[in-house]
Amino acid sequence: MYPQFLTPTEIVQFSINEQTVEIPKCIVAFSKWTGEPVKETFGGKPIVSFGNKPMFAEIAIMTSFHNDGWDARWVETYGRGNKEPICLSEWKDDKYKNQIHSPIVDNEIAKLLTDIAMINSNSYSGCWDVMAWKGDRVIFAESKRSKKDSIRVSQNNWLASGLKYGLLPANFIIVQWEISSI
Repeated sequence: MYPQFLTPTEIVQFSINEQTVEIPKCIVAFSKWTGEPVKETFGGKPIVSFGNKPMFAEIAIMTSFHNDGWDARWVETYGRGNKEPICLSEWKDDKYKNQIHSPIVDNEIAKLLTDIAMINSNSYSGCWDVMAWKGDRVIFAESKRSKKDSIRVSQNNWLASGLKYGLLPANFIIVQWEISSI
């Protein structure tokens, strides 16, 4: 159901329209990247080592889906307002504005993303970090660094819009991560 690396072990309770919704959560540890420094860190994001390569946690999460045969994108809404998000399949060591948009070419998946945005007050704001799909299965994964990040109102609204669209709690996962000290 989920890639092995992202197997849920807990749940997180969300309040959606005065009802409690239980969303799966996995806890993962990444090694710290100790190789050549990455110059463009998108405002100081931590760099983790995944597959012996430097990357952001979002890219590592997306890569774990890819490694399990899924299609996936890091869906980035930063600085986009109500415009469509930038879909990334990698991060090149360059400024954000120079990243390569890798559009979702599966029309049904692209439409699902657009339809949820329409329900979400015609906005992609709060879209969860990684969107992955395999066959008829879709998962939105939200990356949260342990003890440093928390769910924002806009992300709760995206979840509510996804559920209103018809997705189930199992179509979402919180990926709580930390950098291991080993």
